[in-house]
Amino acid sequence: MNKTIFYIGFLLLFPVALLAQQKQQKISLQQCLQEAVKNFPAQQQFKLNQNKHTLEENNIKKSYLPQMNLNGLVSYQSDVTKVPAPPIPGFDMPVISKDWYKINFDLDQLIWDGGMTKNRKALQTADYKISDQQVRIKTFELKKQVSILYFNILFLQANLDAMHLLVTDLDSRIKDARSAVINGMLLPSDLDALKVNKKLAQQQIIEKYGNQQGLIASLNQLTHLKIHSAKELLTPQTAITSYTFVNNRPEYKMLDLQKSKLTALESMTSVKRMPVFKLFGQAGYGRPGYDMLNNDFDTYYKVGVGLHWNIFDWNHVKHEKQILKIQSDIINTEQETFNQSLRAELGKLQAGIHKYEKLIKTDKAILQLQKNVVDAANNKLKNGTITATAYLIELNKEVHIQLTMQAHKLQLLFAKYQYLTAIGNL
Repeated sequence: MNKTIFYIGFLLLFPVALLAQQKQQKISLQQCLQEAVKNFPAQQQFKLNQNKHTLEENNIKKSYLPQMNLNGLVSYQSDVTKVPAPPIPGFDMPVISKDWYKINFDLDQLIWDGGMTKNRKALQTADYKISDQQVRIKTFELKKQVSILYFNILFLQANLDAMHLLVTDLDSRIKDARSAVINGMLLPSDLDALKVNKKLAQQQIIEKYGNQQGLIASLNQLTHLKIHSAKELLTPQTAITSYTFVNNRPEYKMLDLQKSKLTALESMTSVKRMPVFKLFGQAGYGRPGYDMLNNDFDTYYKVGVGLHWNIFDWNHVKHEKQILKIQSDIINTEQETFNQSLRAELGKLQAGIHKYEKLIKTDKAILQLQKNVVDAANNKLKNGTITATAYLIELNKEVHIQLTMQAHKLQLLFAKYQYLTAIGNL
């Protein structure tokens, strides 16, 4: 009986406990990034690139397998070779037919191609790495987009929190003002001024909340998460331990891979003039065979070794190497330009980080001073020595300072993430 009651109680309380646990779970920026990458359609290209690379590599390896071809020919020609000799008694000179029939089985076996197959594999591998890097660049842009959405949602939430505090404070002041109006200590217009400011604050809440929901919808679309409120998001924490210049950007790595491809192309160009040796064989049946004086159908075959060597190419290979060298120099200038732009961007971001750190310190001091001013104004409002408008001016200053400080905190955090993103460590 006691066990039954225990199990019933457990079953009744379990959904409540589970729901409470789910409510306590928070979603981090890192989780959003992981889910966005996981559900990014372009990620499928990694597997497709791998499959393509494997198939192309297998095809290149088959260059050393024998090439077999079956060829057939039926022809009729207007004339054939004749032997210009006087007639010999008792001997008939053979006459070759004008209709010819041949069916051949040809075999070619590569012995040595000067390293062309090896270099083709290296070039294909370079293309494969470039294809994968292109996907990483797209993924990097996606992560930047997710980070911007995430921080904008948090920024709007900080604004909404401050506006809700303002409305709560105004409700309290309106309640006090009603009593003051009844007691003749305030004018009805003072009460109306408080109500107007409350309405204006509520309007801003509606506007900012609508904007925030739009950003959350975009974030959900990219991550496939079901985020309903910014309250479910954790404020990221990050630190920059060193400002030493590094460049881990995927675009920069793409330039390195392109240089590797040029190196592979240069190696392939170098072997173009190397000799190529092949074994070959042919077996066939037809009329005539290799014996042109035999007008009967016959079998035939031949085997041998072939050589192909381009001993002079009018400096074609030399010019190709010069072109590849120029392309490599162009990539070097692109890398230098990239680094120069990145250094300038990092300098700007670093200055912004230091700026927000200093601003937050001054924000805290200003806020504390303004709180003292608002407390004094509140006492004066209760005593009827100032108008509600005068009080609202001081209260709005405090709210504005709070908003500014929260904005500076998020801007500092976002500036750090921008710095890490800029160097490719997102």
